[in-house]
Amino acid sequence: MNGSNRRTAELYQWYATLAEASFWVPVFFLYFAAYMPLDAVLQLEAFYFLSVVMIEVPSGWLADRLGRRPTLLAGAVLMAVSHLMLFIGPWVMVGDAFGSPLFVFFAVGQGLRAAGVAFRSGTDTALHHDALAACGLSSEFADREARASKRRFLGAAAAAVIGGGVAAIDLRLPYACSFIVAIAMIIVIARMREPSASADARSRANILMQAVSCFAQWKSSALLLLFVFAAMMLVLNHIPYEYFQPYIEEAIGQDGLAAASTPVVTGLHVAVTFWIASLVGARSIRIRNRIGLWGVLLLSMGLQVLTIGLMSLWLSPIIVLFLLLRSCPRALMTPPLNAAVTGAVPTKLRATYLSLQSFVGRLSFSGTLFLLALVVPAAAATTWPTIRMQLSIAAVSSVIFFIFIGVVAIVRGRRDDYMGDRQPPKPRASMT
Repeated sequence: MNGSNRRTAELYQWYATLAEASFWVPVFFLYFAAYMPLDAVLQLEAFYFLSVVMIEVPSGWLADRLGRRPTLLAGAVLMAVSHLMLFIGPWVMVGDAFGSPLFVFFAVGQGLRAAGVAFRSGTDTALHHDALAACGLSSEFADREARASKRRFLGAAAAAVIGGGVAAIDLRLPYACSFIVAIAMIIVIARMREPSASADARSRANILMQAVSCFAQWKSSALLLLFVFAAMMLVLNHIPYEYFQPYIEEAIGQDGLAAASTPVVTGLHVAVTFWIASLVGARSIRIRNRIGLWGVLLLSMGLQVLTIGLMSLWLSPIIVLFLLLRSCPRALMTPPLNAAVTGAVPTKLRATYLSLQSFVGRLSFSGTLFLLALVVPAAAATTWPTIRMQLSIAAVSSVIFFIFIGVVAIVRGRRDDYMGDRQPPKPRASMT
């Protein structure tokens, strides 16, 4: 069985490369905005996040009860169907407003994509940990997660270049490319095997009792604080993600460049962004070993708060260049956070707990998008004044989040002489 577990752990690296290869990332906002007004675009995105929220915890429970591999496989199939629907939507449906047949078709496609993301959220990390634990390599989990993080961002960077290029021909083509990659992901997952585990490693509880058991993990205040941080950062990380495309489009228009060049520019921008993030993700564990878990987490949050603040203050090519760092906070925080949380949660709760963590963050962001959609007039165009108004609200809120989590982490650290899971001093060894 060790051979199949080890092969599954190695296949996970290929899975990680494909999982984030979303060719539509540079143009999804532009794609929807080509057919819908701004408020409908934000509602489509809010519906996506709300759908993830509804499916997130049940999918984690299924992974803990039925197994990691079948849950991941179901998610990949849903992703394939969703990308196919989003690709063919403008050919088979009509409409240009909220509630139109095309909007509903897009919404269903977004819902299926949300289900695909929810089915893999937490499940893939749990599968990786279980496969390594089953062949006695648990100690390598953090470093292998950092390696997987690098591959995720490199896969995303390559997809961004291709997606931006084909979008210059037709904004629908990136979804066709994503459909092909989803099929490849199905093949990779099909070659994996469910990690061998002891009889008590699978949950037999119903979903309600499983959730209660997850809440019981918060008797550890360290886990509770990490949970709150993860939920907050999911919101902060997604704000630049939602707005960077219209921001770049406005900045390009300000400089007199043709709007048709936007997909190519955003594709290259996303590719460089993810390439930089891949370098940061690969070094995240080494950075954690030097400055501690909460040092690296607060650094990542501070960088994202700065990014949102600068976007809200100026429309400038200089800020467009700074936005190349927008994925660094996620790359910096994810491997250390996964290593801290995954090892502290029992195997039979792990996927549910990680899904619950994502659930709270995505629910918060879905609510954020609905609120931001309310502050602009219905059917308002995607212009700099409306974008700036929404970003300004997000910037003030992000500063409040940062102050809150920073004060709590520092006070808790002084009280308990503990900052996350900072290791006993081995800095000299870890720096080499």
